[in-house]
Amino acid sequence: MKAKFHVHSLTLAVAVALGSPIAFAQEGDAETKPDEKIEKISILGSRVANRTATESAVPIDIIDAKSLTKGGFTELGQSLQATAPSFNFTRTQVSDGSDLFRPATLRGLQPDQTLVLVNGKRRHNQAIFGLNGTVGAGAAGTDMNAIPVSALANIQVLRDGAAAQYGSDAIAGVINLSLNDSTGVTTGFIQGGATSEGDGDKLSIGLNRGFDIGDDGGFINLSFEYRDYDGVNRAEKDRTGSSTIAPGELSDTVRWGMGDAASEFVSTFFNMAIPLSASKEFYSFGGFSNRTALGNGFFRAFNSAAQNVPQVYPDGFLPRIDNEAEDTSLAAGIRGDINDDWAFDVSVVHGRNKYDFDSKNTLNASYAAEYLANNPSASDADIAANSGPTSGYSGGFRFDQTTFNVDFSGTVDIGANDELYVSFGAEYRDENYEIVPGEEASYACGLANTSSSFPSVIDPGTFAGCGFQAYPGLRPDAAVDASRDSYAFYVDVEMNITDQWNVGGAVRYEDFSDSGDDLVGKLSSRYEISDDLAIRGALSTGFRAPSLQQSAYTAFTTNLGPGGVLSPSFTATAGSPFPAALGVDGLELETTKNASIGFVFNATDEITLTVDAYRVEIEDRITLGSLLSPEQVAFNPAAVEALAATGADQANYFSNSVDSTTQGVDIILSYDTTISEGKFSATFAGNINETEIDRVNSPEGIPEEVSLDALQRSFLEDGQPKQRATLTFDYERGKWSSVLRANYFGETDVTYFGNDHIGLPGFLSPTGEFKPTSVVESAVLIDFNVSYQLTDSLALVVGADNIFDVTPDELGEDEALDFITQGAFKYPVRAVPYGFNGSSYFARVNFSF
Repeated sequence: MKAKFHVHSLTLAVAVALGSPIAFAQEGDAETKPDEKIEKISILGSRVANRTATESAVPIDIIDAKSLTKGGFTELGQSLQATAPSFNFTRTQVSDGSDLFRPATLRGLQPDQTLVLVNGKRRHNQAIFGLNGTVGAGAAGTDMNAIPVSALANIQVLRDGAAAQYGSDAIAGVINLSLNDSTGVTTGFIQGGATSEGDGDKLSIGLNRGFDIGDDGGFINLSFEYRDYDGVNRAEKDRTGSSTIAPGELSDTVRWGMGDAASEFVSTFFNMAIPLSASKEFYSFGGFSNRTALGNGFFRAFNSAAQNVPQVYPDGFLPRIDNEAEDTSLAAGIRGDINDDWAFDVSVVHGRNKYDFDSKNTLNASYAAEYLANNPSASDADIAANSGPTSGYSGGFRFDQTTFNVDFSGTVDIGANDELYVSFGAEYRDENYEIVPGEEASYACGLANTSSSFPSVIDPGTFAGCGFQAYPGLRPDAAVDASRDSYAFYVDVEMNITDQWNVGGAVRYEDFSDSGDDLVGKLSSRYEISDDLAIRGALSTGFRAPSLQQSAYTAFTTNLGPGGVLSPSFTATAGSPFPAALGVDGLELETTKNASIGFVFNATDEITLTVDAYRVEIEDRITLGSLLSPEQVAFNPAAVEALAATGADQANYFSNSVDSTTQGVDIILSYDTTISEGKFSATFAGNINETEIDRVNSPEGIPEEVSLDALQRSFLEDGQPKQRATLTFDYERGKWSSVLRANYFGETDVTYFGNDHIGLPGFLSPTGEFKPTSVVESAVLIDFNVSYQLTDSLALVVGADNIFDVTPDELGEDEALDFITQGAFKYPVRAVPYGFNGSSYFARVNFSF
């Protein structure tokens, strides 16, 4: 029997008798039987060690690891999306690092507005964010897929603002990942699968083993996971033309790339605790992961003067971006009892996330252009030989975070009906952000790296593009090494006023060295009208500090500009000359007001219903602005001059541009019973969510559309489904079990590849005009799997995801993306919540011994 301590840490998300196995209940979890719910304990959002999930004043989902792996998904983000409707994991294509990470959001807000914890400790964010018109653009959230599912015991999702309890980023809610602490058993799986199109072969292997340390309850739990994915391509033959095929005719082969990138993932994690005495223990956890993904850019046409050198690529080329992400984390601490009433927890957590980009199958067109300018009689062979490298390092990003916490919790007898539960503590956090330049060929204008380019080898009237195609390198003048620190103090109290009425409150003060300070608070309450019906709610204020990734980011990229032309673009550092000329001198804190109200109703012993409504008002919300051309800022000569000084055709920047309101309702209905001597569960979980822009914070004299244009507005308001739901049926009898799940995704509607974005003239469309938006229709995806227990140690699982092969409607000839890609792209590439891979099949062997 492992030692037990009374621990009520402010940063601890789950009350655990240390090292002692505790099961958890998810509101509506098909794995949970009604008579077990009173034993399921969670204090995510509460600090009372004996508080159960359904006793919480705010909505909490607790999802065990078994539920996460019941489908065919082996990535954490996909598994969460399939089980928690308020969680969205949008797919996006041809947008640089998004081939390796996807924006993970809660309740339709930004990725960096959800706080992620591991074992109750703050997890570091990723070093990069989406740039090129994606959901979550400009928001560096947590890389959910860096954490192996094999390492988890369960996940708790707090669906309520919690900045007063957990600090910056906890606007939409908190996700806590509890690591496995089991010992004496080896568990794992081997899974293979592919899509119905015959591509996307995937191999996944997971392994977990725990060992006892000593005889007093010490343990260490180790996890390993490996994934290898061949990727998919849903592009079709195009009409771009080549040296042997006239433009307008179909290509011989599929030359564009549209689909999930080929990738490889390897990760190890550990979780351990060692008793130091009868009432104290040392604990530690952490992990390492490495992922690579070979993504695609847009195909470069054979006759594209600015982008191609036909002596190297006579038929054009598809530039590739080789992404690599490396993630490390390590936590250590001591916790235990001070006396019978009070406990402490002292900890330090360090995390590091790095992304690197290598360009492949590319070129720097200005190299050949410079050579030809200096050698006008050069032969094709000479030009090819002096065209520079076709691959190389384009640069990278680094983010480090170290967090120190000292927490105390206990009870105070105030002579009332119940004791007052009190937690207080302090936090110090140090962060560092770096941008690492690429090699010279990745960004240079010619071999001499001059300040301007040279006439193209194809058309003397067109300048050759500088830098690698698809991912031009990060320049030395964009290199960044920025740091900041913050400190916080907080107090959290909770009390049962009567046996039926619980009230809680929290106050937190936090100060950031680069963006200011704030004092926020929260009140929560739960009242039992009867044994079967309780109402609950919370009011809170909150904040989010601008991340270093936002305040210090600067880089050159290639984006679609006016007329569908790829143009060099620049993101200016907050407070630098370009944004300063437009009235933006820096970034400030986002501030929020949260309100929620709901109820828990146990209709019968088998049926439970929870309904929670919420409203989140955000002031000074930080956004990454759309790219602005000289024509768009012509009203401001200083801005035109600052843009020209960057050398880019267009530029954007971060600003506190928006006040918004997000409101919605979460509904979870669960039914558990026995049918034909088997256990049957049915769970409906739904989310209705809507975000509206209340106000655009445009500086005086600056047009509103400069601060927030239609493109940004469409992603914030319509880029994620406004309705999401899952309906899951789970049946288990003897050695057989099966799961049938329906996933509903509401419509998304964005202007990114519509006429409003790139301004293609209508006469280019066969219908005389282009559609103004790209719509991803609502859809229902059906997943099914069946499992058979072969022996006590082996189980076989077979199944299919999206068995009816649902994909978005294909693009029409009157849609801009179809025109730009000359028919190569079948589907929209932004704001696609369920992807376009179609159906897939898998087989898995689970083992335990």
